[in-house]
Amino acid sequence: MATTSRATLRQRLSEAIGDYHSVTSTSAGNTAATTIISTELLDIVGGGDDDAFEGWYVLVTSGNNDGERRRIRSYIATDSTVTVERAFSNATESDVTFELHRYDPDYKNNAISRAIEELTRRVPQKIRDETIFVDSLLSNGDFETYSGSTFTNWSESGSPTATQETSIVKHGDSSAKVVASGAAGQLYQSSTVNFNQMTNRQVTFEAWVYATTADTVRIRILWGGGSYESHDYHDGTDEWQLQSIAVSIPSTATEVTAVMEVADGYTGYFDAAWLAVDPLYKYTLPTSITFGPHYVTQQADRYNPDGPYHPIGTNSTPTKGRILRLEGLGMLSRPSTDDGTIEVGEPHTAVINAYALMFFNRLLLANSAQQQRERFAQDMQMWGQEASSLITEIARPKMGAKRSDGTWHTEEDSGGRYLIFDRNRYSQAEASAR
Repeated sequence: MATTSRATLRQRLSEAIGDYHSVTSTSAGNTAATTIISTELLDIVGGGDDDAFEGWYVLVTSGNNDGERRRIRSYIATDSTVTVERAFSNATESDVTFELHRYDPDYKNNAISRAIEELTRRVPQKIRDETIFVDSLLSNGDFETYSGSTFTNWSESGSPTATQETSIVKHGDSSAKVVASGAAGQLYQSSTVNFNQMTNRQVTFEAWVYATTADTVRIRILWGGGSYESHDYHDGTDEWQLQSIAVSIPSTATEVTAVMEVADGYTGYFDAAWLAVDPLYKYTLPTSITFGPHYVTQQADRYNPDGPYHPIGTNSTPTKGRILRLEGLGMLSRPSTDDGTIEVGEPHTAVINAYALMFFNRLLLANSAQQQRERFAQDMQMWGQEASSLITEIARPKMGAKRSDGTWHTEEDSGGRYLIFDRNRYSQAEASAR
């Protein structure tokens, strides 16, 4: 998928109005952190004149002040020194890149964000999500969400080092790498169940497990009070293996906790984990899908998460533990940093540039003196017409929805959007027992 950074979009916008200069500092600034020195300033038109850049903006794009923007107070051509109105966080170093702008770069970044919003309305992003496991009580069972030094919704025991792995992966973009040191290392997550109703009901826990040494990595279910149900250890054949535990919940259980375990001194990997007891009919939709889903299919082969996904049959039901593939439309990302990216390349970046210049001139119009307003109004109209012309050439039709055939529908409330499966999935015997 093509991506484009905010820095690139800002450069294109600036170049379109002749307001882009990228310069590198040639000496360190003063200790007060108020100056930047670069002999390259002399190569810019007017750079040989004192105060040539007075009132301009400097945006640092590398070094220890990366991302900081300041307004220029003065410029001395004889020593190629820019002095800013407000000190940087740190003294400027040599060999630091920075941009010069006559217009506030924050205006440009804001205009780019507005342009992305406008493009999203016309060309929404196609989203394919495979993070929901049918009936699973686990959250983040695919280990795609990692914040700081922990996996979201998972806890640790034995002080392991748990990190997100992107090379050894069974499904999706990442897996959990667990390194145990000093004790057996565990990742675990407890599920909420009603034990008065769940005693003797079957619980199923599955996860893909990877190890290079035998008898070091496995999955377990913790019932509480030191009581476990364990799978045999991975055989260490340097490949992914699907481990599965399917047992009845004992009457002594006080908890149902999924555990990923690595023996002390070893490393293991886990991916695509799920734990289920009863059928679930309601699933919170990923926030990335803002329109739809238009298609809902499920994993066809239990042993092949990346294999084919088939439609759920007319008036049929999904299969416990299978991964759902949801396809819909979502918003394009609005990067908040220069390194942040939007999920498009050419020709869509040309549309963003035109829309951004329209919004940019609107900002200038609102903040300009009367004698300048006609010029900005004309430029705003010109770029608006350019954007409209470009968008008609590349706009793609929205995704057509597949009929759910009495299988599923979506609902929405103040808490979010939901996928609802419509048909009862208990057997006649199970329904009578309940």
